[in-house]
Amino acid sequence: MHIRRAVGAATLALTVVATLSGCADDPQDKAFGGFGEAPAPPTMPNPSLSNMPTGMPDIPEASGGTSSGGSSSGTSGGTSSGTSGSSSGGSGPTAQPTYNQNATGEVIGQNCRYDRASSKMSYDVDIQNSSSDYAFRYSFTVEFKVGKYANSTVASKTIASRPNTVTVSAGGDRTVSMHTSHSTNERLTYSCQVTSARKSPSS
Repeated sequence: MHIRRAVGAATLALTVVATLSGCADDPQDKAFGGFGEAPAPPTMPNPSLSNMPTGMPDIPEASGGTSSGGSSSGTSGGTSSGTSGSSSGGSGPTAQPTYNQNATGEVIGQNCRYDRASSKMSYDVDIQNSSSDYAFRYSFTVEFKVGKYANSTVASKTIASRPNTVTVSAGGDRTVSMHTSHSTNERLTYSCQVTSARKSPSS
């Protein structure tokens, strides 16, 4: 009788141990998808230039082009002073060049800013002479605008239109700063833009 009870107790203990081990939950195993080793992900072909079709025509490099004079805007800007560059390049031949009078692609405005302390709005204009043989005189106009009202989100009121003429030598690049005065203690929306740009041969 005692033997049967001992065997029964041993059987019950083994059953409890087997049941508890089957309920184990190992987070590491779950992270890898179970007790089995996760299959390796399929490898995708790695495209390379060697797989590209041959005999394709070469793409010609860009040979320059024109862009607009440019504009920029902001709201009550910080302080910054303009810089003026120096032109470079030698004098060109005396023959009259063939050229396009429209110079909007060579007169580029950038860095529109407003300094409330000095009540001054400023705009840098970069003039790039695309001709490597001739110097040109560039005549352009910068328009300064502010918001019509204190809560305006668009600068639609013109406060100044500033013309300027700059000579740039052959292949040269020159930067000039344009300014206008505007005093306000209210919220300010402002913008600057090159509205026209023409060139003519430098005499």
